[in-house]
Amino acid sequence: MNTDKLIESLAGEVRPIPAGRAAGRLGLCAGAALLTAGLVVWLTLGFRPDLAAMAGDPMFLMRQIYVLSIAGLASLLLLRLGQPGAPVRLPLVGLAVVAFGVVLAVLVEQAGLSGPARGAAWLGHSWTTCTIRVVGVSLVAIPFIVFAARRLAPQSPTRAGFVAGLVAGGVAASAYGFYCEEVTASFMASWYTLGILISGAIGALTGRVLLRW
Repeated sequence: MNTDKLIESLAGEVRPIPAGRAAGRLGLCAGAALLTAGLVVWLTLGFRPDLAAMAGDPMFLMRQIYVLSIAGLASLLLLRLGQPGAPVRLPLVGLAVVAFGVVLAVLVEQAGLSGPARGAAWLGHSWTTCTIRVVGVSLVAIPFIVFAARRLAPQSPTRAGFVAGLVAGGVAASAYGFYCEEVTASFMASWYTLGILISGAIGALTGRVLLRW
């Protein structure tokens, strides 16, 4: 058998992957991660007693939109990174827009405060524990996202792992938000974001090993 016929024979045995399978798998894993993270928060910290009433609070909604936007856009970026040559501009621009929106919200909030109130908006009542808790919850979410990412083919496992960590961090921050009673944009932009970035760093270390191919 010559080389051309061998290639044709091998290629003929390859089954096409249905469109959307990778996205569907990642979506399912992200959903499972969110449910697991929520369960961990409920069992260890409990949900805030006024959670039902807070469902319509603008600040509560803004925080959930912020962290879930990070998780969603990072998921899209992870899918693109897992397909060599796929464009990544759209999710990157999306993340930049989200970041700009949060910075703008912080500037508006801080402009309306003065003196000690500005520092109080940054620190809240739980700045010493918020980031640690978000990172802790993300540890149960990262395995789900990395599991989905292992079926992809990223050129840079470390970079893909970092983005997977951002997805897990966003999911964890959303779940932790069911417990957290902080209500300022400054607090959210500081300590929630730091927790998500640390989760990304953990994901990068994990991806460097587990996402190699």
